[in-house]
Amino acid sequence: MRVSSKKPTHVDEHVGKRLRLRRNLLGLSQDDLARRIGLTSQLIQKYEAGETRISASRLYGIATQLAVPITWFFDELEGKRRPSAESKQASSKQALSKQALSKQALETADWSELVTKRESRQLLELYFGIADERLRRKLMEVAQLLKTTEPD
Repeated sequence: MRVSSKKPTHVDEHVGKRLRLRRNLLGLSQDDLARRIGLTSQLIQKYEAGETRISASRLYGIATQLAVPITWFFDELEGKRRPSAESKQASSKQALSKQALSKQALETADWSELVTKRESRQLLELYFGIADERLRRKLMEVAQLLKTTEPD
């Protein structure tokens, strides 16, 4: 097996984060996924951390096991491009436009990171486990009150 000498890029990191997100959304451990595709959990961990590049054929196998199209791993990537030397010299108008896009991408990235946390998934499961819609609304009101009363 030949390993690429190129270091992972921001694209590899993004794909790794999307891999972790999908695996967590399905409730799979790294071990579960590794067994399904015939790898070690350590390699899955390196993929998710963006430390190791995922080959096209491996990514295809992972996508199949996670029941998503291969393009899913690249969703939301456009807003996360690293600035090139050219873009650093862009006009202030372009810079402001990029800041707006970056803010949107950051909010999306924050959401992606948030839903990978076990606590977030548990909270969602508990919330949607409440059958009475009125009680769910009341819980939301309580949460909003707690948020606004938190000391800064």
